[in-house]
Amino acid sequence: MNKKSAIFLGFSLVTSLLVGGCYSNNYSSNYPRSSVGTVQSVSKGTVLDVRHVNIEGRASLVGYNSGTILGAAVGQSAGSGTGRVIAAAGGAVVGGLVGLQVEKAVTGDIGQEMTIELEDGTIMVVVHKGKYPEFIEGDQVEVLETPRGQAQVRHDMYES
Repeated sequence: MNKKSAIFLGFSLVTSLLVGGCYSNNYSSNYPRSSVGTVQSVSKGTVLDVRHVNIEGRASLVGYNSGTILGAAVGQSAGSGTGRVIAAAGGAVVGGLVGLQVEKAVTGDIGQEMTIELEDGTIMVVVHKGKYPEFIEGDQVEVLETPRGQAQVRHDMYES
């Protein structure tokens, strides 16, 4: 396998790992496995204010290691002898740092920060990941909250 093929293979592997982990479906009928059997209290309320926000992505060893491998491969293709070793080491360091930033950018998301007034007068702020379903001021909602303080907001479909 020549160097160009190795670099292309490495880049393809990094891209598929980063992009493959980014799919998420944020409809309220989907729950993480950890939610099974968790008790949630339900409070009804009205959306007072909505603000669109960016949700920071995560940086893990996947981005760092992938960037390090790709950076070393690219660096090794430059120069010869000692220069090649130095270029590979420098490429690994730079690649690792770039890989972390790429992973953060790819795994980031958009969301809505909602200020909600509950029926008992309590006002709370909840950040909802994703763009859909979209909430607007005046929406009647239900806030599902776990004992650990995690919350999910959904439209109140069963108004009485």
